[in-house]
Amino acid sequence: MIYSVVYSLEAAAELLRISGVVGAVAAIQAADAIRHHLEDDPAGNGTFLSEGLYYIDEEPLRAFFLIDVDSMVVEVTDFRIL
Repeated sequence: MIYSVVYSLEAAAELLRISGVVGAVAAIQAADAIRHHLEDDPAGNGTFLSEGLYYIDEEPLRAFFLIDVDSMVVEVTDFRIL
């Protein structure tokens, strides 16, 4: 199954800020790899935190996300630097 991956405005803004710190190429490559993992199997590729929130790491990023199984959508809610 292929999930649609969307980014909250806060996550997009944080990714832009992080790209200035770690470099645009590294941030974009990591975000793209995260997107591919989440499209394929978000629960299997992520780590459950609590209350429906998961995270996934791809150097140099950690992405936090929610899964809506019914609509097949993964929402990335935030990014952090590892």
